[in-house]
Amino acid sequence: MRDPCDTDPEKLVFFEDLYDQYFERVNRYLRYRVTSVWDADDLTAAVFTRAFEKRHHFRGEAPVAVWLFRIAHNIFVDYIRSKGRLTLSEPENSAQAAEDGQPEEELLRLEELRQLRRLLETLAPDYRDVISLRYVGELRFSQIGRVLDRTEAAVRMIHHRALKALRKKLCEEEG
Repeated sequence: MRDPCDTDPEKLVFFEDLYDQYFERVNRYLRYRVTSVWDADDLTAAVFTRAFEKRHHFRGEAPVAVWLFRIAHNIFVDYIRSKGRLTLSEPENSAQAAEDGQPEEELLRLEELRQLRRLLETLAPDYRDVISLRYVGELRFSQIGRVLDRTEAAVRMIHHRALKALRKKLCEEEG
C-alpha cells in the first residue's frame, strides 16, 4: 500500500483505495450499532473524514483495518454519549427481503434476527462491542483487542462469555 501520510495529490489515491476497500465493512458495523440508517451513514462519513484528517498520525504499527475500526468505535462511543443508550437497528431492507424468494423462510429468518438483536441488546456493552466487531466488522481477535485496548486473551474471554450469555438467554426464552 502507498504511504498514507503523503499529501501529494497523486498519492492521495491511497485514501481512495482505503475508502473503497473498507467503506462497506465500516458502514455495516455502524448500521448494526445504531437505530437509524441515516445516522449510520453520517457516522460512516465521519469515520472517513476523521481518517483523512488524521492520516498523518497513521504509523503503520497496526493494520489499516484496526486503525479505521478504532476510529469507528470512538465515533460510535461519542454518538452514544450524545444520544444516550441505543437499541440495535432492524435488519436493512427487511420488508424487501421478505418479498423476494421464499416469503415464509425469509420471515422466519427475520424473526430470528430480531430475537438475536433483542438478546444482544441485553448484554453488557463490552460483550456487544466484541460480538459486533467480530461478526459484523469481520475483525480477528487480535484486531479487536487493538481497537478496544485489550489483550487478545481478554477479547477471547469476553467473546466466550458473550456467547455463553447469549446461549443462556436463548434457552431461557425457548425453555
